[in-house]
Amino acid sequence: MSIGKRVELLEHDREQQSRVLTGLIDQMGHGFTKEQLAQLRMAMREELADAGLRLDSADHQDDARRDFMFLRSLRKGVNGTAAKIGWLVIAAVCGAVIWLVNSGLNVWKA
Repeated sequence: MSIGKRVELLEHDREQQSRVLTGLIDQMGHGFTKEQLAQLRMAMREELADAGLRLDSADHQDDARRDFMFLRSLRKGVNGTAAKIGWLVIAAVCGAVIWLVNSGLNVWKA
C-alpha cells in the first residue's frame, strides 16, 4: 500500500472518529434527568457510607471535610519532613566527599 493511500485512510478515519465523538458529546450535552441525578446521588451516598464516610447531614459533611483537611496537612508535613531528611542525607554525603578529598590532599602534601 502506498504512503499516499495510507495517509488518505488515516485522514478519513480521523474525520469519521471526530464525527462519532461529536455526536456522542451532543447527545450527552443535554445532561441527566432529575431522576437520574437522584439515583446517582443515592448510589454515591450508599457506596461512600459502605466505605465509612457518611454524608447524610451537614454535620457529617463538615466532619468529613475536617478529616480530609487533617489528612492533607499530615501528608504535607510528612512530605516536608521527608524532604528535609533527604537534603540532610545529601549534605552529609557531600560533606563526606569534601572531607575525603581534603584528607587525601593533606596526605599527598605530607
